[in-house]
Amino acid sequence: MSKFAVMTFRHKDDMPQAGTGIVGRLMNILKGGWHSRLLQPIGIVSFKEYGQEMGYILQLPDFIVNWDELSPSRRSKRLVRYLRRLKELGIEVVCIPYYWGALPQEAMEAMDEGFVVDSAYQMRVFALVESVRHLLRMLKEKVLNMEVGIWGADGWAGRLFAGALAPFINHMVLGGTVEEELYRLADEILLETGLACPVTTDVAQCLKNKQLVVVADECDLELLGNYAIVAYAGAIDLKYMETMKSRREPLWILSGWATLPEGIKADIELLPWETLGVLQALSLMEWETGEVNSVLDTVKVRGFLLPEGGITYDTFRVRYFRKRA
Repeated sequence: MSKFAVMTFRHKDDMPQAGTGIVGRLMNILKGGWHSRLLQPIGIVSFKEYGQEMGYILQLPDFIVNWDELSPSRRSKRLVRYLRRLKELGIEVVCIPYYWGALPQEAMEAMDEGFVVDSAYQMRVFALVESVRHLLRMLKEKVLNMEVGIWGADGWAGRLFAGALAPFINHMVLGGTVEEELYRLADEILLETGLACPVTTDVAQCLKNKQLVVVADECDLELLGNYAIVAYAGAIDLKYMETMKSRREPLWILSGWATLPEGIKADIELLPWETLGVLQALSLMEWETGEVNSVLDTVKVRGFLLPEGGITYDTFRVRYFRKRA
């Protein structure tokens, strides 16, 4: 049966021991150097009921993380050997959440030739929308006077957010670069909810004086310095993440903190981004489509993913609501 792999990176202090059994024996810890011939396992994902393996959580190999330190010939040899090992494990789908944008283009192109490769962006946006809706329910009566700006409302993620948030709020501006698409979306929202949304192609006007901002397309992050809440649905750029971590305001929400479906288990505790990768991989697998789709319906969102990591709804309420009360 075909399987998936979720690529991740953990520091050695956070590294669980490799599992036992055939996979555990086949994949040794990858430390770099001549003896590093095999894959490094972190965990195995399987069906609870049958114990059937569905995929693996794999540590990104050192030679990809330290790509510029190797000569072109050594890169090529290691990459070919690595991709061959993935094929031998029956892997068809590879998800690389969070670190997608930091990987070398040559490695990504080679991987894309033999596998379905994905960043888990779609699953991240679904979880982000659900977590922001939950946040609005937590805010209760404060939502009535909240002004919202959505930049990138002319794209898939922005449209998804606009449709999801419109029933909750009374003031929402739709911004983007394709004016025709923005007006079409505004008309749809007006017909469905009765909410009239101003439209603009000026990013500053879209975001100015808003209490909740959704960023679904590229913009200058300096424009976001004074907003209370930013739901960031743009591409994950590690430099952006460091900038977000260095600022106390605004509150950046990158995704919802999703759980595995009820019928799926991992033999280790997954990091929040790894869970998103597993969910995206499950949605992309072509085998047993009906069963996978049914278990995906049982996914729950337990909190938020901020630049510094996951936070549950209860912890968020204590940290950000009671503190400011």
